Amino acid sequence: MQHFLDQVLHLSGILEEWILGVADAWWVHLMVYLFAAFDGFFPSVPSESTIVTLSSLWASSGRPSIILVGLAAWLGAWTGDNLGYLLGRTIGWQRFRFLREGKGRRAVEAAERGLQRRALIFLMTARYIPFGRTAVNLVAGAVRYPHREFWPRSLLSTFVWAVYSCAIGSLAGAWFEDNHLLAITVALVAAVVLALVVERVINAVHRVLDRRVDRRAVEEGAAAGSTSDAGSDTHDTAGTDTEAGADAGTDADRTGHLVAPGAEPSSSPEETRP
Repeated sequence: MQHFLDQVLHLSGILEEWILGVADAWWVHLMVYLFAAFDGFFPSVPSESTIVTLSSLWASSGRPSIILVGLAAWLGAWTGDNLGYLLGRTIGWQRFRFLREGKGRRAVEAAERGLQRRALIFLMTARYIPFGRTAVNLVAGAVRYPHREFWPRSLLSTFVWAVYSCAIGSLAGAWFEDNHLLAITVALVAAVVLALVVERVINAVHRVLDRRVDRRAVEEGAAAGSTSDAGSDTHDTAGTDTEAGADAGTDADRTGHLVAPGAEPSSSPEETRP
């Protein structure tokens, strides 16, 4: 048993040295940028877990630079959002099989509703929902959502996401400064748990907002129907008055003069002749 534990500790030490060596590599920030970019239209890329891992290493070992990791994640995510928008505008979202069924299809439907009702809030929160980031980018391009409004909102939302991901890793790494592997493991577990919690909160908020919008639409429809009915009644009343005026005009033509309301009609010339 002791021999087995020694082997595990030896392997963990080798793995830790390898991870620290990767953290010092010149290409690590380029990897973060590419992972964050591809995650904008291919959701299987582990962009967030990579950022959390490197941020945890920074907190426990001082490398790599968390500022450079955050900048690479921010710019990469923004690039990926705009590439996803371009793909959606060019070929649509229907070409992607994972968006035509299951969670992907539900994410597309949510993106269509969100862009119609509250675009800014949805662009800010969609990346925390499974398939949400990919769906909202492709759908925004497919429905011709104005790019002049899309890119600054994407710039803001990707900045918040990059800070959020770096914060999770750095906080977990600060708790376990003496054990890099444990810090990474805790950071990844914390990221998964927080992602589940945030997803449920965001979905609940969107459901509440959807019900509010639906209720408002029903109330506005009822008010519009009442206004239409009132206008119809006014039109009918005006038509009746017009018909009554036409009948009075016909009687006046027959008698040769108008009869005042409430007055007795005068006798015809034939009746007054001796």
